Amino acid sequence: MVRPIVGFPFVPNPIMHHLRFRQVHLDFHTSGLIKGIGEKFNKRQFQEALKIGHIDSITIFSKCHHGYSYHPTKVGQMHPHLKTDLLARQIDACREIGVRCPIYLSAGLDELAAFANPTWVVKKKDGVLWKPLEVEWFVRMLRFNSPYLNYLCEQIEEVCQRWPDNDGIFLDIIGVQRDYSDDALKEMKQMGYNPEVDADVASYGEDVLYRYFKATTAAAQSVKKDNPVFHNSGHISVGARKALGYNTHLELESLPTGGWGYDHFPLSARYAITQKWDFMGMTGKFHNTWGEFGGFKRPAALRHECGAMLAYGAKCSVGDQLHPDGEMNLDTYRLIGAAYEEVERKEPWCDYVTPVAKIALVSCEQNQHRWRGGHAQSVVADEGVARMLLELHQPFLMLDEQADWKGFDLVVLPDTYVMTPANQAKAKKFLAGGGKIIAAGTALLDEKNEKFAIDPGAKLLGRSKNDPDYLVATALTPEVAVKSPIVILGGAFDVKPTTAKVLAERRASYFNRTWEHYCSHQHAPDAPGKVPPAALIGRGIAYFAHNIFSAYRTYGQPLYRDFFEAALRQLLGDSLLVETNLPRSGRINLMEQRKEHRYVTHLTYAPTSTRGTFGGKPVELIEDLVPLRDIHVKLRVPKKIKSARLVPDGGELAFAQTKGAVEFTVPEFTSHQMIELGY
Repeated sequence: MVRPIVGFPFVPNPIMHHLRFRQVHLDFHTSGLIKGIGEKFNKRQFQEALKIGHIDSITIFSKCHHGYSYHPTKVGQMHPHLKTDLLARQIDACREIGVRCPIYLSAGLDELAAFANPTWVVKKKDGVLWKPLEVEWFVRMLRFNSPYLNYLCEQIEEVCQRWPDNDGIFLDIIGVQRDYSDDALKEMKQMGYNPEVDADVASYGEDVLYRYFKATTAAAQSVKKDNPVFHNSGHISVGARKALGYNTHLELESLPTGGWGYDHFPLSARYAITQKWDFMGMTGKFHNTWGEFGGFKRPAALRHECGAMLAYGAKCSVGDQLHPDGEMNLDTYRLIGAAYEEVERKEPWCDYVTPVAKIALVSCEQNQHRWRGGHAQSVVADEGVARMLLELHQPFLMLDEQADWKGFDLVVLPDTYVMTPANQAKAKKFLAGGGKIIAAGTALLDEKNEKFAIDPGAKLLGRSKNDPDYLVATALTPEVAVKSPIVILGGAFDVKPTTAKVLAERRASYFNRTWEHYCSHQHAPDAPGKVPPAALIGRGIAYFAHNIFSAYRTYGQPLYRDFFEAALRQLLGDSLLVETNLPRSGRINLMEQRKEHRYVTHLTYAPTSTRGTFGGKPVELIEDLVPLRDIHVKLRVPKKIKSARLVPDGGELAFAQTKGAVEFTVPEFTSHQMIELGY
């Protein structure tokens, strides 16, 4: 049965900030060399753009990365070519039509402050502040262990005092800096850190970061104690709950065409929804990423991205960049409006939702208590598991190391998961309660990788020296259509079954590829002879001896996913939450709105293609939205379903429910379809 997710709130905590659905993040990083700043701003034109875009919240600028303020200030410096109180006029325009307007201040970057006060800039280990000819402001990060922090807090307080009823403060470019400034070295020694040890420098940097969190959050809430505040660093750190606690909500920056890709947001969202904060996804209107003047993505892409945010329980935010003259680009807001018009109609089915999932992915990321910012991707093994589950259409949640496993039927432990004594106790308790585990690589081994800490029904013999080697399907893996040996790189652990069955056999190659012996273009073929198996399945546990999840993320071999699916079905049998004929690139999520007595099923699909590169990474594009027809869905839910409807406006849908499963067929949908199941 689908059990309630223990500890997940039905509604956001009252002290947390409840977000609106249709936000824009309006960047305004503007060089001091450009004249005529804001001279074309017109309240009616600004409001017209917001109305065309169906915007109900827009983040606007107090201070940008260049260091300039866009209103009169006694603390900082107003842009030299701004002759109007631009921020005040924008706020007045928003309030007149009921649009929220959180206020942005750049925190980690401030070029004016950096150039005026070089000792406020982080000094690198080689003693360099920045190279004079570098056209890049991220080389001049500001030190939160310098007088700059007081300067920043005074700027925040000035904004809050002038607009005491502001809609929130957004602080940007936050992270741990490894600072080798003279006074930083002195303070490190006073605090017992060794500046010659990288780990000590990082720990000191984290101490400094928490000074920042405390000081700036206090400044943002100095006038209104429940004032919304968000500290942005481009990625939500799994498990860093202490740092996350300084936010009143979460904003998941994830621009698919800017290097994040289309599978970054789902994993980030599957973690965010386990926390107590309301959250939004953040994409962009750009072809690639921030600061791309004249860059536009296809309407189909933005429409799909917003639908996907709703499907994962998030509100929506779209990034834009205001032209220095202050005039809103109506092409941009027609683009956004086409997506947000749909979002607006779907909102009643997407607010105050609880995820329904039987499977948990327990992150293998280490040192989770530490803040890990930047435009980061998740750990490769975590991403490999997530992609498999997404493509197998099995809803899941991402758990950090502090989370309880209670309420799930099965947890997946990625191949670099560390089985600490605390994790071992948690795993044993979970198994004793009837839970199932799929693990790979070191995930079930003790911390020294000498023996199994959690017994999968096998004995650890050691580490195979063979790389690559081969997976071979058995009668227990009918999902694997290829019966020939299937190559997998990275090596494996040698294991001997005691009580477990062999889920997949293994073949060794003739030899590893070296200058002394090699074969053909890549690697030697499989050799005859028996070697220890590749995968085992025992009482409640399936174990893969290879790093199969990392291998899937790295090489994308669908046959690896087939082996994983076989393990899922062996362990869960007919109790998988979802069965569907969606294509592999389609996605399905199930949410519950308990007050409305309904489940909401989300189906999403859009084909992507790769065009060009940005930042050294391929750019994934969505250009066409292709309709899918006759999509059959079977959901195993505990409540008796009384009605099924295509929402917001598709009408009644035929369904059948037997033995705890409800089945229905969606005749046709394009990009995103919600199905309301009333109970």
